[in-house]
Amino acid sequence: MILWFWIGFVNALDNKLYSGSSADNDSIAPAARNVIRIGHIGAVNALPNYEKVLQLSRKELLADGTFGDDFDVEIISKNGCGDAFEGVAAAADMYHVDRVSAFLGPYCNSEMIPVATMAAYWNKPIIAYMATSNALADKTIYKTLARVSIRTINSQAEATGAFIRHYKWTKSESVLQHEVVEENDL
Repeated sequence: MILWFWIGFVNALDNKLYSGSSADNDSIAPAARNVIRIGHIGAVNALPNYEKVLQLSRKELLADGTFGDDFDVEIISKNGCGDAFEGVAAAADMYHVDRVSAFLGPYCNSEMIPVATMAAYWNKPIIAYMATSNALADKTIYKTLARVSIRTINSQAEATGAFIRHYKWTKSESVLQHEVVEENDL
């Protein structure tokens, strides 16, 4: 489960547990529970019911004792991946206003690159669950980034090539969803 992996990653890089709720962002005070704020940057209409899935994951981790009695996560979700790089603004807002300790997303490559760069600058962990850009493999830039997507371009190309060689095919065809390729993705 992505959220379980992520919590260990957050603790390893940040070690700052915040207590409080999103309504009480300005005065974080000690409380009975340690709460890590996780900023999720999704995309409009890309992942239906993502909030329910994230909350279900959280509840499952609480129920099976993974978090312990004194630990919880607060998931703050905002949309991105629009025409105006809303996810980049959402990440800055989550960091400065909501005081998140880690990021999940953005959903799209075009926003993941600048958000992952900012996360490295802020020394905050970031999980890429859909980003496929090969540029994100550069750990000198994206020091706090972990990718859990199996959709990277390199792995797709290697798997496709192995499949074609295995069956000794001489002709093949690919059908892909159109996505604007940025210069740094090449």
